[in-house]
Amino acid sequence: MSAIQIGDDLVHYEVLGRGRPVILLHSWIGSWRYWVPTMQHLQLKYRVYALDLYGFGDSGKNPRKYTLEHQVQLLADFTNHLGIEKTALVGHGLGAMVALEYANQHKARGRVPRMLLVSAPLFDPGDLTSRAEQVAKVAAAQKARASVTVASRDLFTDVTMPSASTAMRAALQEARMRANGGEQQAGQQPTLPTLPETGDNPLQALFAAHTAEALLARCFKKSEPEYDKLQVDVARADERAIKFCALSFDSGRLLDTLRLLNVPTVVVHGTDDGVIPLPGEPVWDYLTAERDDTLLPVHLGGVRHFPMLEHERFVRLLSDFLEAPDISKLEIKERWRRRTR
Repeated sequence: MSAIQIGDDLVHYEVLGRGRPVILLHSWIGSWRYWVPTMQHLQLKYRVYALDLYGFGDSGKNPRKYTLEHQVQLLADFTNHLGIEKTALVGHGLGAMVALEYANQHKARGRVPRMLLVSAPLFDPGDLTSRAEQVAKVAAAQKARASVTVASRDLFTDVTMPSASTAMRAALQEARMRANGGEQQAGQQPTLPTLPETGDNPLQALFAAHTAEALLARCFKKSEPEYDKLQVDVARADERAIKFCALSFDSGRLLDTLRLLNVPTVVVHGTDDGVIPLPGEPVWDYLTAERDDTLLPVHLGGVRHFPMLEHERFVRLLSDFLEAPDISKLEIKERWRRRTR
């Protein structure tokens, strides 16, 4: 057992292997333990970490740390404590939300060069058409403000370099002005347009209506071996950790964040997930509008909430994703990706 102290709270983790770092983040159900088969496979090429978030497994049970914001800070404190500058993230359910927000907060430093999200709560807030125009403005402003990016040959060490050319700086300044709708005073930094709020929070309703054990029953039957293995960790989890993490959830804002985050990302959902419904075509169309080939949705037929336990090829999918220079050219893409109209 390995652990670090963050303030007054213990954060438990396990680690296997050597190589480039990969961090695995668990869902609302269970703990680091269900990642063991994945860790054993990846350890041959990577140094693989699996954490217990606050309120789960062997980490501290401190209700003040159960919000999503504190869970994201836990990940930041963990990577800083262990000196992990860049890492691939694999997040499942709650872990997907933590991974996405962490990547968003640290995008300027490129600390997450690639990410795989499993069973992420991608709900349709009902206003995708109206919010698309405003989000497109944000995307244009971000591109205008961006530095020149040079891709490294190392998959996990992308390098960002500032422009050194006076002419290029002038061109970027002009682009920023156009993106912000007109002239700006010399030395004044452009302001990004504001993302719209929705307040749509289906997660809060889901967790208010179901206990952790009830959620587990939506994933496995009691006769299945996975049920008993996960039930041990469900019994040890603080129910408040599940409910508090959803308090600030906004379905529209999460979609906007994923749409605007230019990090190579695979998004995996089981078609029979009893906890998080499979996102519909309007959601995928909205997400991929700004992402070109950097976001790949994958639907696994007949799989529920735990692809890493239910689908024998999940680890192959993850391994291929970690190794592929261009995720749009994954060999398994056509076999597993969603079918478009």
